[in-house]
Amino acid sequence: MNYNPKSELARNLDGISPKRRSIKWRLIGMVISLVLVVWMMVHFGNRDATPTREIEVKQAQPEGKASAGDDAALYRDMIFLKQAKRADAPDVLLKALDGQNHSLTQHAGKLVLVNFWATWCQPCIREMPSMERLYAKFKPQGLEIVAISLDQGNEQEVRDFVAKLKLTFPIVLDPEHRAKALYKVRGLPTSYLLDRKGQVVGYGVGPREWDSEAAFALVGHLLDEKS
Repeated sequence: MNYNPKSELARNLDGISPKRRSIKWRLIGMVISLVLVVWMMVHFGNRDATPTREIEVKQAQPEGKASAGDDAALYRDMIFLKQAKRADAPDVLLKALDGQNHSLTQHAGKLVLVNFWATWCQPCIREMPSMERLYAKFKPQGLEIVAISLDQGNEQEVRDFVAKLKLTFPIVLDPEHRAKALYKVRGLPTSYLLDRKGQVVGYGVGPREWDSEAAFALVGHLLDEKS
């Protein structure tokens, strides 16, 4: 199946498709109605009756990782922003594995994939090879990947990890989790896409098939996007 990035982005601007949005609002309506019923029972019902149970409303959890053949999984649980609503990404200055300071602003004019990860994160390990393939394909066209390690242990563990997977994109270290706090990272891996102006295009939590048809189409579209 061929994916149209423009329509996919428009369909997922709020992080959910129209169908999922309608389901979400129906569920919210049901919860509100249930709360009102319980409130009326407590305040106007028989006071000798058995007390009602407290209602627990849990936040919906992200869906599990789809199969590798499901290219649409790239867009699932991601939030994309229209150009008019994009904001500048927070800049961070962190040490890279080569010992040099590394900032996001040095990639101005490029499409940047910022990925938060750790060597102990199994989903990160599964995702990294596909990121390397994405990087190899689109680096000549202006894609940059910055992988921010949240490991707090031995730096050599990160070096060994990078060598084992033969990663060639920049790896920077955030042992004090300063960048993690700036980007409000709550789970790993977390990915942010920044456009050529350094503004956030979209973000999402969880591993993705970055070498899928959908990923290639999305990155190609964003690289060709006019300012």
